[in-house]
Amino acid sequence: MHPKALDLLICPTCAVPLRVAEITRDEAGEIIEGRLDCGRCSKSVPVVRGVPRFVPSENYAANFGFQWNRYDRIQLDKVMGNNLSRDRWNATTGWPANLQGQRILEAGCGAGRFTELALETGAELYSFDLSDAVDANYKNHAAPNLHLFQASIYDIPVRAASFDKLFCMGVLQHCPDVKKAFLSLVPFLKPGGEVVIDVYQMHSGIPPLKYWARPFVRHMKTESIYKLLHWTIPLAFEVKKAIHHIPAVGPTIAKAIPIGPISHAPRLNYTDDELKEVKILSALDMLSPTYDQPQKIEDVRAWFEEAGFVEVKTWLGYNGINARGRRPS
Repeated sequence: MHPKALDLLICPTCAVPLRVAEITRDEAGEIIEGRLDCGRCSKSVPVVRGVPRFVPSENYAANFGFQWNRYDRIQLDKVMGNNLSRDRWNATTGWPANLQGQRILEAGCGAGRFTELALETGAELYSFDLSDAVDANYKNHAAPNLHLFQASIYDIPVRAASFDKLFCMGVLQHCPDVKKAFLSLVPFLKPGGEVVIDVYQMHSGIPPLKYWARPFVRHMKTESIYKLLHWTIPLAFEVKKAIHHIPAVGPTIAKAIPIGPISHAPRLNYTDDELKEVKILSALDMLSPTYDQPQKIEDVRAWFEEAGFVEVKTWLGYNGINARGRRPS
């Protein structure tokens, strides 16, 4: 934790500045362990492994902590040699490449696939997650202009009206109250500030396969779901690959095994082992969340209108529904 983070971090109980206490610093002056105390009430926030922890890690998003600490680098473009995250970032935000002098708030950072891209803009970035996925992000992206903290989207411990831009991608549908989660972001934008979100789209007709499968694993712990997938998906992949190579009928028969394609070439040059891991992660991401609540595009637009945003745009794109708007100056 860089001490500069204290410029904006506040006590979640009484909204006053926090002060450092009993800290351990590294050679660069970063706070690695210790606590932050409120100057008014008895609230004390521990700093653990370089990250202030405003919430415990055992909560409805604990599955994401498990997921992103195990798959901490698999979605990073610079690691996987692709532009999957960058393409989604550019299409969703529409922001310029240079945002130096601005502040950005990232709500729900995971292991930091979009943190990486926000940092490239040169902006000062405050980024949080409800789960201990912040540990993976810290390991991946420790930088002077990044301030990570663990907190709830419903109780964000930063000063109001402090950010020029705010983004929340891949998160809202996993919150208990999706609309409330979105509206909780609004106070932190400066007048004239811009918010960008994406959220799963609700489809009419037959639900996607994952919604048929989720009830069967609801009682299972994330670790158990992972073990099940880690055993079944590589086996299913090899069977599907073998069937696919049967002349004439193989590709058609192989489609009956619902684990996606056996190759993404030429766009993505994954090895078989990498693709198996990507498929395990994808299935874990679909089956393990406590909440998975897709939305209607007209409802998302209504949220923005209720919040008083202008220049509102909603459209279908990466991850379902994309939306952006600006807080009036």
